[in-house]
Amino acid sequence: MNLSKDMNKRLVTEIRNAVKQMAATKNATEKAYYFSAVHGMANRLMNLEFDPELVFMHFVMNGTHVALLQALVQSSQGQSMTTLPPKLFDGLQDALSLLADSIESGEKTYSILERIANLAYSTSGNGYYMFLKGMLKV
Repeated sequence: MNLSKDMNKRLVTEIRNAVKQMAATKNATEKAYYFSAVHGMANRLMNLEFDPELVFMHFVMNGTHVALLQALVQSSQGQSMTTLPPKLFDGLQDALSLLADSIESGEKTYSILERIANLAYSTSGNGYYMFLKGMLKV
């Protein structure tokens, strides 16, 4: 990602803080809330320093947050069965840690963002079915 040293540090710090906060709670809604800090920071940074990889990261993080909220709301309203794989948030926290490491070391983030997108997909009806069949790993 082509960000200034200061902006790069801010992004990494925010991601690590989100992981820390997510790990500190067992509540799925709270985990989703803390996760949202990542796409929020990406959005703020895009307004200061535009970078195509940052846009991609924001898009994946925002879409993942929306998918999490949708699954949580549907589950809480009894509209469908719960489609949150048991280790979903552990997987997201691990992926976010890898993302922070990758950004910090100047490596491309595509494969990590792909992993996060697949974790988000696992919360959909079809994605959860693929998870249950063992085709989609969480």
